[in-house]
Amino acid sequence: MADRIFRAMVVSTMIAATPLHAFVALPLPQVAVQLPIPVFDNRVARTSDLPTSALRNSRKRMLAGQTLSQSSLRALADNGDGLAAARFAGILIDTGKPELIEDAAHYFAIAAYSGRAFAVPALGRLLVSHGSTFSKGRLKNCLNAMTVQALSGNAVAATQLGQMYADGKPFGKDMVKAQEYLAVAAGEGNARAALNLGVALLSDPDDRAAGNVGARAALALAAGSEDLSARVTAENLLATLAPTPVPTTEVTP
Repeated sequence: MADRIFRAMVVSTMIAATPLHAFVALPLPQVAVQLPIPVFDNRVARTSDLPTSALRNSRKRMLAGQTLSQSSLRALADNGDGLAAARFAGILIDTGKPELIEDAAHYFAIAAYSGRAFAVPALGRLLVSHGSTFSKGRLKNCLNAMTVQALSGNAVAATQLGQMYADGKPFGKDMVKAQEYLAVAAGEGNARAALNLGVALLSDPDDRAAGNVGARAALALAAGSEDLSARVTAENLLATLAPTPVPTTEVTP
């Protein structure tokens, strides 16, 4: 684990003084994250991808701005249409019924699988608030969707996953994965992710043993950002760390 942290922090140290807008052009740390189950690509890129004329007609009406029935939206979503899935998930949330939250997360996950990045924040919030009550299969499906988005460069998904693994909800506590995902998000220029990575590393025994080198690098990254809240918090945390010891050379008389 220490070697993985070191590799990630070398990158963070190199970019600590770099403007956030330049992060995306820099090499990112290697992230050895595997999908828990195989990804089934069920995207509908074109109306012709749908199997029946009824579904194709429904999609044409949806794209033309016409209102579809809930059953029509759900049928499109169940056949892999990401836009319909996101809209149907929103309808389920709007009902205010707690028993429909898991279904809403499922459809937000379908949307995320299809490349609809706008579904990620809502999916992440539902996972944090209710994911521990989801069925095992649904939870794995949601995790896959978040992972696909994170490894495709979605800093929001990477930040949310990193924080979930750091907090232990709903996928269990895994500081290695937390640091990996937060490092990816920080490398994409996400100041909040850099701050979260620094906080996670503060409690990591390997990093503490190394003089908090990783935490310092991540917090320095956040402290140099334009995000006022992240910057102030990072500066305060850096101030609590003991100064980095300066190696001295012993002179033999």
